[in-house]
Amino acid sequence: MREFFRQSLLRFAQILGFFSLCISMAQGDPTAPPAQSMASALQQTPGLAEKVQALLSGQNTSSNANNASGTPSSPTIPSSPAPQGQNNNPGNNGNNATSGNDSNSAVLSTGDLNPEWQEIVNKQAYNEVVRQAFPLSPGQIMKLHDRLDDTQRAGATPAYSKSPQPTSTSLVLNLAPGATPPVIRLTLGFVTSLVFVDATGAPWPIESYDIGNPTTFNISWNKKNNTLMLQARAAYTYGNMAVKLVDLNTPVMLTLVPGQRVVDYRVDLRVPGLGPNAKPEVVGSGLPDEADVRLLNVLDGIPPEGSKPLVLKGADAQAWLVGDTIFLRTRFNVLSPAWLATLSSADGMNAYKMSKTPLILLSRYGKTVHLQVEGY
Repeated sequence: MREFFRQSLLRFAQILGFFSLCISMAQGDPTAPPAQSMASALQQTPGLAEKVQALLSGQNTSSNANNASGTPSSPTIPSSPAPQGQNNNPGNNGNNATSGNDSNSAVLSTGDLNPEWQEIVNKQAYNEVVRQAFPLSPGQIMKLHDRLDDTQRAGATPAYSKSPQPTSTSLVLNLAPGATPPVIRLTLGFVTSLVFVDATGAPWPIESYDIGNPTTFNISWNKKNNTLMLQARAAYTYGNMAVKLVDLNTPVMLTLVPGQRVVDYRVDLRVPGLGPNAKPEVVGSGLPDEADVRLLNVLDGIPPEGSKPLVLKGADAQAWLVGDTIFLRTRFNVLSPAWLATLSSADGMNAYKMSKTPLILLSRYGKTVHLQVEGY
């Protein structure tokens, strides 16, 4: 609304400027004071009404004004057609220019514009306000919205075109001096859970943790269980962290590597020992065979290299044969035969390494189940 008033005043000032120039020309002195009214100016200046009509019609009057006074004329208002039914050249009739009662006069005897001409000026001022307030068309605005959406999508997309590949893995920690710490693969915007368990798969509680660069990584822990939630805040800033477990003198050291296309969604970190919540073992030893890392793959459902799948009947389980050794994956406990090595995950899955046998006894929910092995 404020801009509309400004444009209307601008148009009115342009008209007054032209009137003042023409009146000064008529009096023969450009510096002479203006006439008392618009009507008297029209009476004293023949052809002035015609010039006003030309100005309101958008015609160029600058050349005539320059020839008559030697000075440039005031800027004209935007062009518009003459009102319907009016004389396009009212200045040719002196009575029309001086009579305040003639509706065909462009300027009334009071010095005001004819109402019809005033309506045209108002419409032109309104159109100018709309043009300045809304310089773009609806179609151009829609294109800008589409361009903004494409720009925001491109800015949120990572440098690589595909989404990170999620993985869940199990790692056996080596706490011996000189051992290489495990690497945790991270990426910006994704959370990784670190689960600490002992050799029997029982949760190993966390006592405390420390991180090398707290501003680069965000860690969430409820100070009760054995799980840490880890998230990278920077795309490619490396770091490390130390985790102190309950009743374990040696801290667990981890290397954190962000910006990876393969992301560890969940990592089960297995400590080679019995924790404070270790499960009681029925037979065999609770310690894994550190020389045979194939149990970790079996625990994750990955067949050992060069293995042959076996057919099992009697319970839900998977088994593979490598030479004369069976690798068994099941959620139940093996009672017989005595296994050579075993690993358990935090979700209750068990992996066994045992000698070749046609029958395996399992404990399923407190009951003994016969598992027949076929496909040798």
